Amino acid sequence: MVFIHETGVRFPLGLQNILIGSVLIDFLFLRINYIMIKQLFVGIFFFIILNFIAMFLYPGGTINDSTTEGYLFFYNFFSNLGDWTALNGMDNFYSALSFNVSMLILVLSYTLFYMSYYKFFLDEKRSKIFIRISFVFVMVSMICFVLIAIFSSENATFQLHVFFVKIAGRSFMLYSIFQSLAVVYNSKSSNKMIFSNLFFTIILFFFIFIMEFGPNPFKDNESLFIQVISQKIIVFSILIYFYTQVREVLKIPSNLSND
Repeated sequence: MVFIHETGVRFPLGLQNILIGSVLIDFLFLRINYIMIKQLFVGIFFFIILNFIAMFLYPGGTINDSTTEGYLFFYNFFSNLGDWTALNGMDNFYSALSFNVSMLILVLSYTLFYMSYYKFFLDEKRSKIFIRISFVFVMVSMICFVLIAIFSSENATFQLHVFFVKIAGRSFMLYSIFQSLAVVYNSKSSNKMIFSNLFFTIILFFFIFIMEFGPNPFKDNESLFIQVISQKIIVFSILIYFYTQVREVLKIPSNLSND
């Protein structure tokens, strides 16, 4: 049995499940926009794997208890993985390296994706206006995510880290709002695309609300738990949202043809 790629090329059946193989096939046929869209699957995959590695390598310590061992999923922030010295005082080089590389990969991957994704919205006037505004805010967010990795949450750079976290959150919220408007006012958007954008915007709003007005994580472990869980939920929501964006736009191949 064989798998027939959409280009017409035949391959053994097992290759249909190999994502990288599909991307390489697209590359051979110079389908640049498809590559730009599909590579986000790879970016998401490496972000998840590298973060699992970083968690496994993290020596220990939380912002309220330096005696804990290993990474505590409900009491350690993602940013703790990016500290070059763990909160228990031990060297955290390999965990920080893994985390920071994962951030850079995801930022680069989503930036490349969005450069093709936004073309889907350029055919209709109102959608075109909203997507261009959205593009500005998402690029600001991507830059801030890089700066979050550069300026870790360690004492020397903590204030800068928090500053860029807040800028990234607010900018991403504005991006999500205008992105949602672009989707709503585009006649070719699927119901799933509309729902995922609106739902993600609501989740992002509650995350920012908790981050700004929720309990101080330095106060006690209960407050820390709330803030850490909030962060975990929004990170997983971002990954699911990115994944959904890819899946939905790939259902409209005519909009991904090269210019």
